[in-house]
Amino acid sequence: MSLKYINVDKDVDIANAHADVWKDLGIRLQRFDDMTETIQELLTNTEYLCITINSDTVDFMPLLSTMRSLTNIPILIATDSFTTQKEVAALENGADLYTPWHEKPEDNMASVMAHVTQLSERSKMPRPSTKVMVYKGLLIAPIYRTVFVDNKRIDLTRQEYDLLYYLMMNHGKVLSYNEIFNSVWGSDYDGSERKVLRNAVKRLREKLKVDSKNIGHIKTVLDYGYTFPFESDK
Repeated sequence: MSLKYINVDKDVDIANAHADVWKDLGIRLQRFDDMTETIQELLTNTEYLCITINSDTVDFMPLLSTMRSLTNIPILIATDSFTTQKEVAALENGADLYTPWHEKPEDNMASVMAHVTQLSERSKMPRPSTKVMVYKGLLIAPIYRTVFVDNKRIDLTRQEYDLLYYLMMNHGKVLSYNEIFNSVWGSDYDGSERKVLRNAVKRLREKLKVDSKNIGHIKTVLDYGYTFPFESDK
């Protein structure tokens, strides 16, 4: 099996230029457009040499700490707009390197390989145990109680977060009003709280909208409750 590395970069031309150089070493590039796609890949496959991120085309910071919690693979970030403040923030959130671009792809590759070699022992450490749930552009990181839609953090109240988490943890199941209310609000549902639950679901649906489409797909089951069906459940 050939060696691979992940490149997070929306600029296909830059990515391809680097891919050609790495190919000479027998190392293949796997490119992703954004952090959510990359994290989804890391949930099932960690057989990569390193992760390189072009911070000039990718908004990496909101999900960097989540990515770090999933893997010990070296995370290396390059930029054309280097500042010490940005470097410190990237390192504090889990990056192993935050550096200006070198002029030539060959020089960038040499720098990456030097750091990968230096950090190779870290990659042998066991991965932290954490669960991240990803559905289309929606990502929940329970370890931080945070939710991202299309790589942007969404501010939820405690009850909104608990409601979304409970529905996603039980995806594919039809949950009754009482089951949901008891889990999220901590009390039995007697019918008088229906407006509270309905309004909470309405607010949550609005916050999960992207391009006027509700990617969360919280479905109403008439006179019974709600369900969150993943595509694989259909």
